[in-house]
Amino acid sequence: MMRVPLERVQFEARRAAGWTTTALGFTIPIWVVADSILIVLLVVCWLASGEWKERARRITTNPVAVSVLVLFGWLLAGSLWGGGALEDRMLAVKKYADLLLIPLLISMAMDIQERTRAILVLGASLAVTLVLSLALGTGVFSTGWVIGCDFSNPCVFKKHITHNVLMAFGALLFGVLAWRSQARGVRWGWGLVAALAVSNVLMVHGRTGYVLLAGLAVLALHTVFGWRGVAGAVTILVLVFCGAYQISTSFHNRVTLTVSNVTQGISLGGDVATQERVEFYQYTVKIIQDHPIFGAGTGGFTQAYGAYAKQAGVEVPTHPHNQYLMILAQVGIVGLCLLLWLFVQQWRSISPSEDMGHRLLTKGLVLIMVVGCLFNDLLVDHTEKLLYCWFSGLMYSKTDSDETTT
Repeated sequence: MMRVPLERVQFEARRAAGWTTTALGFTIPIWVVADSILIVLLVVCWLASGEWKERARRITTNPVAVSVLVLFGWLLAGSLWGGGALEDRMLAVKKYADLLLIPLLISMAMDIQERTRAILVLGASLAVTLVLSLALGTGVFSTGWVIGCDFSNPCVFKKHITHNVLMAFGALLFGVLAWRSQARGVRWGWGLVAALAVSNVLMVHGRTGYVLLAGLAVLALHTVFGWRGVAGAVTILVLVFCGAYQISTSFHNRVTLTVSNVTQGISLGGDVATQERVEFYQYTVKIIQDHPIFGAGTGGFTQAYGAYAKQAGVEVPTHPHNQYLMILAQVGIVGLCLLLWLFVQQWRSISPSEDMGHRLLTKGLVLIMVVGCLFNDLLVDHTEKLLYCWFSGLMYSKTDSDETTT
């Protein structure tokens, strides 16, 4: 029997890893089960493709990869203290383990062609989601594929919060693809898709998406036009807000509900979801006050929260709908500083010499995490977390001979 050379096996494994990474770009917005299968396959291919010394060098010389490893190391250490049940600790560590996808992809040194291919596949997946969502909103379908999605709240594969996070990023991605396109027809086509993605965010109930969309608009115009673009962004946002408030029933209702929460008070006129969030924040802050430095341990949130919830007779949530509070409650101020340092390193590692589209997408990803973590646990929620880890790994992974454009 003829033996296959080790170098050939490693080459094919590395090639398969590249295509698996691309496939993840399509499944992340659509299919959780496929995500899990592809991640396992990616890890197997990564293990089989060798180059250990070179991979170690790429990781240790990349500030983003090092920051991720330090953060995950602290979260792993956090599972050793606190009073959480063993299964809760293991589940929490498993959720945070997806962060390791970032140094894994960085170690693979994804080249320009692989990154471009993966980004285009993500764009195709988001475009499919967009088309189906618009069809649902116009009554072509009766319901989406998850509970709570219908013509009045046209999310399809994910719940409305996740859908709007994805579509806000999709609007930015489609805009970048339009800007990069050389052919006039293609440019106008991507531009139209970007505009439809913006309108789709305003159709769906996820208020986090509204905030992210506004932030991404300011970021995009500032990146392209400097500080003059910020004034233009504010003007555009005011016009879009006024138009959407008059046209979109969903947007109108969500804005009205938010204003009611602020003006009338949560206890008087707030919606149930907002009341619950305020309650989550209050009890989570008590946990932080009791464990300010090291937290209640990774996986210890539920038990620590339960101590207060039992006295008050309220239910215990799995997380407080704020990633910063979640980190503080689990691994204390040290963990929060490490998370913020990761975001800082990502922002600092964006080279001014990079292609503008590359810089804009990378900054947009960081902005989504920094802002989105104020309202949701984006490192716990599967889709948002995986998008962040996958895209970060792609954008900060480069070969030594890479050009400055992607």
